[in-house]
Parts: sequence; C-alpha cells; structure tokens
Amino acid sequence: MAHLISAQNTHDHYTESGEHIVSRDVSISQIGVWLKKGWMDMAHAPVASLFYGLVIAFTVYAVHSVFKAEPLMLFNLSTFFIMLTPFLATGLYAISINISKGEYPNLFNSMFAWRKNVTEFALFALALGIIIAIWGRITPLIAAVVKSNSLLIVNPDLGVMGFLASDAGMSFMAYFLVGAAIVSAFVFAISVVTIPLLLRDTKVGVISAMVLSFQVVMENKLTMAVWALVIASSIVLGLVTLGLAMIIVMPLLGYASWHAFNDLIEVDDNKTVNDIDLS
Repeated sequence: MAHLISAQNTHDHYTESGEHIVSRDVSISQIGVWLKKGWMDMAHAPVASLFYGLVIAFTVYAVHSVFKAEPLMLFNLSTFFIMLTPFLATGLYAISINISKGEYPNLFNSMFAWRKNVTEFALFALALGIIIAIWGRITPLIAAVVKSNSLLIVNPDLGVMGFLASDAGMSFMAYFLVGAAIVSAFVFAISVVTIPLLLRDTKVGVISAMVLSFQVVMENKLTMAVWALVIASSIVLGLVTLGLAMIIVMPLLGYASWHAFNDLIEVDDNKTVNDIDLS
C-alpha cells in the first residue's frame, strides 16, 4: 500500500472475494483539497484535459442545438448527463492514475481504461442505463400530473426561457426538480466509489462496489452531500453556458473525484476475510 491505514475514523468492509477494504471519514474541508489536486492534475495533463473538456462541451452544445425547442427532452437529457458523469469521467481517472505514478498522461490509453475490467464496467453501465430508462418514463408522467399538454409547444424565439416563464413550465419544473434530485442523489451514492474502485481493483465485482459506494456515502453524509452539491452546481454551470464552462468543469471534477476516492477508500492488499479471527 502507498501508506499505512489509520486506525482512527475508519470502517472495515469485505468483498465477495474476501478482500479487505477500508473506508475513511472525511471532512468538508477536504473538498477544497480535492479540487486543488484536480487543478494540479489539469496543469500536468493540459492536452488530455482539454480533449475531454472539449468533447463534453461539444456534446452539451449539440444536444441544446437539437432540442432547444423541446424543453421536456432537453431537461431530461440534462438529467441523464448528470447521472452519467461518473461513467464519463473514467478516462480522467486513468489520467490521474498516470500522474500519481509519475507517468506521462496517456490520452489514448485513458479512453480505453475500462478494458481492464470490461464485464464489471458493462454491468455498471447497464445498471445506470436501467435507472435512466426508468427516469425517462417518469418525466412524461410528471407532465401528465401537471396537465401540461402544451409543454411540447414553445416559442422557438424564446426557447427554454419561454418555457420556464409559463405557468405550465413552472409547475412542471417544481415536480421535475424534486424527482431529478432524488434520482440523481441515488446515482451519486452508488457511483462515487464504484468506477474508481473498478479501475483500482479488478477483483471487485460491480455489485460489491456499488454497495460499498452507498455505505461510504452514508458514513460521510454531510461531506458527501456538500460534494454532490459542488458537482451538481458545477455541471449546471456547464449546461447553462451551453457547454463552454465544461471545458474546465469536466476535467477538474473528474480529477478531483479520483482524489476524493483515494481519501475515502484504501484496499488492504495484505489482509483478507480469511485473516479475521472468528474465535
């Protein structure tokens, strides 16, 4: 291990393969440290950071351009994007790993980092896909609840602002934001540790990783709530600027999330469940 596991403020977990994983309690002040380290990683990998930032920025702009006259679809896709952010950041995690090892950031290899654990990554993508599909079905139901049959008809000149200014639009958004917050919070809870752990340890199954992620969030409720708000507000900034802010936001959050994982989790390679004295 890179460093010794502290005996204070830690929690023991064991995977189905018997691996010992230690989670730590973290303070809100550490969020600033994660962001600072993320910024430093951006400085060490400017080309890779710019690449990922531009890809996400272009995606956001393209989606807005296509669906700017369809507010229901636009808000739905925005929520999907927030939910998929941990998965989209996989390559950025790989870049942070290169930097932490003193290696040159390999952009090409980072895009295929998931190949080291294909099955588990595919299962996690499937899990997120199911959640997103369910949420996609809920959105039309919300529109039906507020009886807003006119929500699909907006003045193209006013776009989303015209939608938000309407009575039907405001009623829809009130329900939509509550539902989106609940679903996104659940996705955050099962994702914050999952993908970094699948990259770190190929012996961990996706179910164990998601369960561990949820447990870690519950162990650090306040800090993780603040961290989730930082991530959500940063992504919203990227969305409302039509992707421009994503050039900075996406790599910064991706790198910071990797450093958050390293503060939250440590795999004890020297101890397994078989080493526990059950007598």
